[in-house]
Amino acid sequence: MKSRITAGLGIVLVVGLIAVGCSSDDSADSTTTTGAQATTTTAAQETTTTTVAEETTTTEAMELSTVKVVTLPFITFAPFYIGVEEGYFAEQGIEVELVKMTVQEEILPALSSGQVDVSSGLVSAGMFNAIARGAEIRLTADKGFIDPDSCVNYSLIGRSDLIEEGGFETADQLAGTTINVVPATWLEYYLAEILATGSLTLDDIEKTNISAPAVPEGLNSGSLDAAVNAEPWVTIMANSGHVPVLQLPQELLPNESAAVILFGPTLLNEDSDRGVRFMAAYLKSAAQYAEGKTERNLDIIEAFTGLDRGLLETMCWSAINPEGDIAVDGVVAFQEFAVDRGYMDETVSAEQFYDDSYLSQAKERLEEAG
Repeated sequence: MKSRITAGLGIVLVVGLIAVGCSSDDSADSTTTTGAQATTTTAAQETTTTTVAEETTTTEAMELSTVKVVTLPFITFAPFYIGVEEGYFAEQGIEVELVKMTVQEEILPALSSGQVDVSSGLVSAGMFNAIARGAEIRLTADKGFIDPDSCVNYSLIGRSDLIEEGGFETADQLAGTTINVVPATWLEYYLAEILATGSLTLDDIEKTNISAPAVPEGLNSGSLDAAVNAEPWVTIMANSGHVPVLQLPQELLPNESAAVILFGPTLLNEDSDRGVRFMAAYLKSAAQYAEGKTERNLDIIEAFTGLDRGLLETMCWSAINPEGDIAVDGVVAFQEFAVDRGYMDETVSAEQFYDDSYLSQAKERLEEAG
């Protein structure tokens, strides 16, 4: 049974729709812009979805419907790129515009106002606060869950010299340490669960929130004692001796959804069939992603992330549920944590935040297509 964390002071409204494992200003290239001026792209190698559709005989006569999808060059966004490159979206009559946005506080407003149609990221207090305020957005599918049988993707990474000194043998030793973590997100929730095993809360540590690329230097210099992060940073930091410590999510939060896909009003209210077709293509893409480090997947992911192929072959790939289902109980437990910390006033019911009709209809559509 999960521990309940002591409440913090104040209400922090954090949008927190971040790419998995990265803080709000991470790893966007120099061509990326934000908000209404967001740059759109269709594939990492400039291959458009229209071209793919023209090569797919089943869609030659089909008029493609555009779906604008917020994306970042991180591996958890791989199904979107796989779907574009392999023509899965075109098969469903969908042309995807991959919209790069770097300012996370702009993403939820863009989604709820219809500037973009689909977004995704870590489970966060911000998305539930937006729903509670009446925003027409809903969680519709998983985009990263804690597979108890998978490799280590999320972890608390300890500083190498402190590990050598035995500083992370038990959770109570974290008292007074400086730990980097993105607040009001699933990552902080995971850290709170670790602390609870040592009868500590988040108030017993010093929290910082610097960008993921800056974390290795923080650990090397000693300004950080530990950090909660995800791949590829787990593997990158391990090269300097900074490695996972204490309990992994697989032990504390097995099968929970850490990241999700959200639909906005353009798919929820205006064109639900377009949402079903998008979801069908996403599920097909997620199934290919679940095949793992095939040459084709490596080619696509190397192109859009810009990560070294050797790193991609070595690092742990985040588990994405190929069935798409969200672990609702875990999402509710996260909200209870967020309320206790003062990030939310009250929890939002599953009926308010989750619409699984797109998944169910998409699965039926794929079954009928054989």
